[in-house]
Amino acid sequence: MKLFFKFFSLLFFLAFTIFSPLFAKEYKEAYVIEVGKINIGNLFWNINLDENKYKISIKLENNAFLSHLYKFEGEYETKGLIVNNALVPIKYNQIWLTKKKKTRVEMIFENDSLIELKLSPEETEHARIKYIGITNHFDPLSSFLNILLGQEQSKTIDGRRIYAMQVSEKKNTNNIETKNILIQNYVNIWADHKKNDLKYIEINQELNEKSFKMPLVVKIKFKGLLLKLNKI
Repeated sequence: MKLFFKFFSLLFFLAFTIFSPLFAKEYKEAYVIEVGKINIGNLFWNINLDENKYKISIKLENNAFLSHLYKFEGEYETKGLIVNNALVPIKYNQIWLTKKKKTRVEMIFENDSLIELKLSPEETEHARIKYIGITNHFDPLSSFLNILLGQEQSKTIDGRRIYAMQVSEKKNTNNIETKNILIQNYVNIWADHKKNDLKYIEINQELNEKSFKMPLVVKIKFKGLLLKLNKI
């Protein structure tokens, strides 16, 4: 299950869509997190889009009935500007809490470039790549929203790894679009291996030309594990 939550710090893009029909909009949805048919928790997803700025936040909570087995909380937030119809992140924060540990990631962006990265606890390994100054890479929340808004590819940095998401296949059935997204060019910043157990992400999203629709279902396939987010 830990791999799932890494998705949101992996996760949860390079080109941008037209935001004009979405200005001054707020979207709030809740999802059940399932492994097989077992409800392990909930995800609360908020998106605020204004004419020149945006804010995205995700909160994760474990199922109270399973908290004695695996207790977790997660908070993810990004803020930025909408410039020339593009999401431009300024600040990203991530907090992950279990019974045994608490981790935090903070990233600051300026002029399409990462200028600051803070990890808590601090990383003791030396970085395998130069990440300060990296351009055309965005935080996971901004990246994933752009994929949902119709982009085909995106580059992401989550504080511990960089990777690209590539839409590999689309299907339309009964006004529902299904997207399959592959993880490509995966590189660990701090580890000396490229191990990546995340195989693909599948999104089911209602098609609507006049307004943006939050996904109905998000499936996340790891090696030997399938997790599903079902909109409540």
